[in-house]
Amino acid sequence: MAKRGKTGQAKHDKKVQQRLDYYKKKNFRVWADLPNRARPPKVGGVIPDIYARKKKKLFIEEIETPTTKDSDKKQQQKLREGAKKMDGKFSIKIAR
Repeated sequence: MAKRGKTGQAKHDKKVQQRLDYYKKKNFRVWADLPNRARPPKVGGVIPDIYARKKKKLFIEEIETPTTKDSDKKQQQKLREGAKKMDGKFSIKIAR
């Protein structure tokens, strides 16, 4: 996993919080990989940034910054494959 600077990490965490709020407004149960929160379950052996479930719908998201979007390909592939096995949808969001 690529390292982020303080600014990059702050942008990442802000975007994770935005996605958490988005899914909560749509009445999903949501787990987010943020400080002081219950961590999401592993998907494909990796903890995603967002794990949102409502009935049979499952959304798994990984939040990247411009500096990490190309360096975390192995992690992204594990999440993509894990989501597919769970009949979920995987996406990558870029924090700017």
